[in-house]
Amino acid sequence: MTNVWSCAHETNLTMNFLLKRPWILMLILLGMCADSIAFTVPLPKALIDQALAAKFPKERYGIQLDSPVTRFKPDTQRVELCGVWHLNAPLKSGDFCLDFKPLWNKDKGEIQMSALNILKFTAGADQVLPAPTQQILNAMVLPLLDGTAIYHVPSVVGQSLDNFNIDTNAFELVF
Repeated sequence: MTNVWSCAHETNLTMNFLLKRPWILMLILLGMCADSIAFTVPLPKALIDQALAAKFPKERYGIQLDSPVTRFKPDTQRVELCGVWHLNAPLKSGDFCLDFKPLWNKDKGEIQMSALNILKFTAGADQVLPAPTQQILNAMVLPLLDGTAIYHVPSVVGQSLDNFNIDTNAFELVF
């Protein structure tokens, strides 16, 4: 039969041991909470811009998109992409801006463009395009860019990645 006094005494000795060595207690508590704590790793904007620039120029049906520049919008969790468009026949060019919601594709290990929204299409010095031309460009540009991978995450990292958040100067990868 176990003596109640000896069990209480052993528990008291264990607690005294842990309290005299706070770093051991801290390690035990940290180990118990490790599964519930998510940590983030920043993916700098420069890396995203470099990977995105490698995807351009993009061309479809004679329309070419080039010179991409991005701006991260943390408040809406979207990315604004601006650049230059060229139309081969008739020879025209201008500026474009669109925004999109980056989407994590875990199967491919890629951050992709989705939910694209055209903000601006102009010809030359901010000349507004005629409505039929804008409709044609919208119909051609959105499918051209939808699903485009903007960054491929290494497979070792991608398997553990849960999601990401957009910050002003980086994507915060959440594990």
